[in-house]
Amino acid sequence: MNQTHLEYKRITLSLLDISRFTIQTISSSLETDAAIWWSCRSKDISKNVQAFIYKTLNAAYRIGDFWVQIPMYKHRATCSLCPGETKTMEHILIQCSGPTCQIIWKLAEKLWPSTHRNWPTPNIGIILSCGLISIPNTQQANNAPHHRDTALKKGASRLLKILISESAHLIWTLRCERVIQETSHLEGNIKKRWINIIDCRLQLDRAIASKTRWDRKMTIRVKNTWSDIIHDTANNQPPQMTG
Repeated sequence: MNQTHLEYKRITLSLLDISRFTIQTISSSLETDAAIWWSCRSKDISKNVQAFIYKTLNAAYRIGDFWVQIPMYKHRATCSLCPGETKTMEHILIQCSGPTCQIIWKLAEKLWPSTHRNWPTPNIGIILSCGLISIPNTQQANNAPHHRDTALKKGASRLLKILISESAHLIWTLRCERVIQETSHLEGNIKKRWINIIDCRLQLDRAIASKTRWDRKMTIRVKNTWSDIIHDTANNQPPQMTG
């Protein structure tokens, strides 16, 4: 074991292993700890979400067992919506019975065009390692990937990174608003917040592509990321997502 591992918290080591084996099921490669840490800074992930993923890997948030050893605050260790369930980050983002998780992950799954692969079941491993998502190429008869297929798979991988990272971070944001600010969120509001976030990513990519038309690689990357969503009317997306 690398000497630096001795400085990791036990939960961090566990999360690194979970992330490593989860991403292997998608990208078919077993990643190192260093690769997982660097993936937190993926340029396909928003800066605020990068920080969220990094802190989660470091177990930096005061949730769950953090409160168990503090007198008068043990009640904060369990989920107020799920009696008896420890408020781990995995529980907050995936397992909580509250409506936020279900609504947001269903929206992400519905938007995802399954032409490249089925929507992966959300879990803490794929969230923390989403910066490493790389959907494998389809092998041709001569056992060599087609260039067009390679470009499309890179676009699909980038879209999957965006959907997973932004969805997870929004769930965390809404949870903080509910617990700290005591804000209630109706289903319509939750959906609107998610649509706005994804639409902002789309519009940002469009702006970047329009300003860098000389950069053909960037233009192609943006096109391959969003083209299936923009043109796939079968998904019945709201108007601002189809523009």
